[in-house]
Amino acid sequence: MKKIIFSAVILLSITATAAASTVYPANEKVMKTFNEIFKNANTPVWNIAGDYYEASFVNVSVKTRAWFDNKGRLVQTIRYYTESELPSNVLYKVKQTYAGKEVYGVIETANSSGINYRIILKDDKKYTHINTDTHGETETVAEYIRGDK
Repeated sequence: MKKIIFSAVILLSITATAAASTVYPANEKVMKTFNEIFKNANTPVWNIAGDYYEASFVNVSVKTRAWFDNKGRLVQTIRYYTESELPSNVLYKVKQTYAGKEVYGVIETANSSGINYRIILKDDKKYTHINTDTHGETETVAEYIRGDK
């Protein structure tokens, strides 16, 4: 009998957690902006983060997170992608400055301050994290010895 009660409690808690994790903003302005900007978004997952609505989704094979205020204005986006999505001028500058390193991943942050890129580079010995802007101005943030070799 204890196993049945325990199983029922677990099942109910999983169901409640799954239902609570999906938030659909009631705000029509947010949904209107989202649908206009991210027409190709696949199955967005909505959360409320403080005063903002956060949507996590895949848009044309790029993982994206977007924040909107109550008035439906896009506040910030964070996109996760590979070398092929980087603007050519940024990629050129990175390849020129960090010759011999491969772009492992990119985290792009866009907000009212502009667009910034955290780029993870790798070579045979290290992972290198750099920051760069749309002009290709770079700075090395951290270097890590590869533990996967």
